[in-house]
Amino acid sequence: MNFDRIAQHSTALVGCLAWLPLAVWIMACVHWMIGGDIDVITGFAGIAVAVGLGYEAINPPVPQLAPLTVVAVFVTVIMFPFVRTAMDKKALRNIDIEALEKSYAALYQRPDNVMAKIKIARVLWDLGVCGHAIRIVESQLPSMPLRFFAEDIRMLKRWHMARVEARFFAPVDCAECQTSNEAGLLFCRQCGTPFLIDFVKGRVVGTRLGKKLMAAWISLIAVLIGIPAAQALPPIPSIVVIVTMMIFAVTIVFLAFRDTTSGVAS
Repeated sequence: MNFDRIAQHSTALVGCLAWLPLAVWIMACVHWMIGGDIDVITGFAGIAVAVGLGYEAINPPVPQLAPLTVVAVFVTVIMFPFVRTAMDKKALRNIDIEALEKSYAALYQRPDNVMAKIKIARVLWDLGVCGHAIRIVESQLPSMPLRFFAEDIRMLKRWHMARVEARFFAPVDCAECQTSNEAGLLFCRQCGTPFLIDFVKGRVVGTRLGKKLMAAWISLIAVLIGIPAAQALPPIPSIVVIVTMMIFAVTIVFLAFRDTTSGVAS
């Protein structure tokens, strides 16, 4: 009798402790949805799974699932820093894209604005478009007197020392007219579009590691906890819930991985 009471208190304590990381996860999902880092479907799916996991941690429908619930919460704690880091990197890349757009706006006002062109090159370098960044600065060297651009010239020398691979100098196709533009151009040579903005936006859209990790977590919890818990229901409802869980998990993963391939510039 005392043993059963101790077990009940232990389960309640573990359930309450489980809500601490789950609450952080839920708040993060809301924040990421508001910031546009994840779509509404994935965000609400993550919140729903976290709430369901918290409920099962406090009141497991099947006593044998208690260890699995603890494992699921442990996995949540481990995965959260990785998901958050991926989301933060994406947010920083979006800030770089905003800086790139502002520099292009300055260039529209003054086509001979060397500082705006160098700023564009710096942002491209930070975003990994290294070859084009080097060629842009090299094309401006005749307009860069040493006394005013000493730091920028030293920056270019550091970039040369990095020994950027040849593939980073490959031409980029314009998203508007599909014209191939060699490294060093700021606007499409055919239609005048700032093709590099579309290119880097495609690279950021294609970088959805955080969303992929979230999809993996949602699917894992649905399979690890949801399907075994559904087996406690009567046969027909159990089958319906299990099939729904499987469709739910596959859909979330499909949406996450589909976003990694759509919009990626080549």
